[in-house]
Amino acid sequence: MLILPALLLLQAPAPAPAAKPAVVPPARIELTTPFPVHLGSVGPKEIREAVFGIKSTHDRSFRFRVLDLSLGLRLDEAQLAAPLQPGEIRMLRVQVDPAGLEGFIKGAVRLGTDDPAQPNYILRYDMAVRPEVTVDAARKSLGDVALHESPELAFRFRREGGDPLKLVLASEPPSYLDAELIPGGDAAELRVTLRPARLKPGVGAGLEVLKVATNAPKQPLFTLYLDWRVVLPVVPEPSRVVFTDLKTTLAALELTSRDGKPFRILKTDIEGRGFQVLDAPVAEGSRQVLRIRRTGKNAEALLVVHCSNLEQPLKVPLRFLDPKARPAKGAVPPPPPVEEHTHRHAH
Repeated sequence: MLILPALLLLQAPAPAPAAKPAVVPPARIELTTPFPVHLGSVGPKEIREAVFGIKSTHDRSFRFRVLDLSLGLRLDEAQLAAPLQPGEIRMLRVQVDPAGLEGFIKGAVRLGTDDPAQPNYILRYDMAVRPEVTVDAARKSLGDVALHESPELAFRFRREGGDPLKLVLASEPPSYLDAELIPGGDAAELRVTLRPARLKPGVGAGLEVLKVATNAPKQPLFTLYLDWRVVLPVVPEPSRVVFTDLKTTLAALELTSRDGKPFRILKTDIEGRGFQVLDAPVAEGSRQVLRIRRTGKNAEALLVVHCSNLEQPLKVPLRFLDPKARPAKGAVPPPPPVEEHTHRHAH
């Protein structure tokens, strides 16, 4: 009985020999030009030429034929009519048309041969196709602006390729911002002017969003940003006084000289009802504090402060947010109204 395992072991089939890896035949050509061919920056309608240097390392002649071309390529197959002889170097020229393309593009020419060992070769190239329409900057700044100033700047557009450029303002600018489109053939400008005198009281800074449509198929819409900040000789803190509690009836408004020089509060007025200024200081100082009392439940009013270092009075909004008018917890607020123009303010 002890012999059976040995017999079974002797009868077990021998393991199959490991399969030998397929032998890859050596390449029959060498490239004498860079691989891939780099065409660099290319205009949207700029016809370029990619040149591939092919050297035969075969011991016999063989032929090429075109199997596939990337979009925008054109190859004159007469260049492949004659067989490639052993040791011959042939310059294969391919026309590259970037029309309809944009950004970094990779492409290739796939050539077939009559050599069964190596039936095809792939010749590669790349390029960066510039956009047809460009703008000098998508975001610009007017910086610090005084109330009496009307600063202006321009977003400059350019269309490459020879076609005329047409722009249309696709968003409505706010009332304090003038926007004008200046055409100029293959170039155009969007000229914007800030009018600080039209700003609502309490608005001290903004980020405007402007949309400009073009007649270029690949760049139909540009979104531009413009920021600005109003600089006053006297800085109010806060920029608006808001009461949010029925029990709170007194608030402080601090006025600070921007340059550190002393100034005097000449007069204060309140346009509206429900608020009162208590004992306005009369002495000079680089920092002044006004105490404001809420005397009613009026929703809003406007504090007008005349200062010795201001050509125009300072206007500070006063508001009372009645807590009884707030929505209950868990209540779903109504959807916000659709705005006709897009811009942001910083108060």
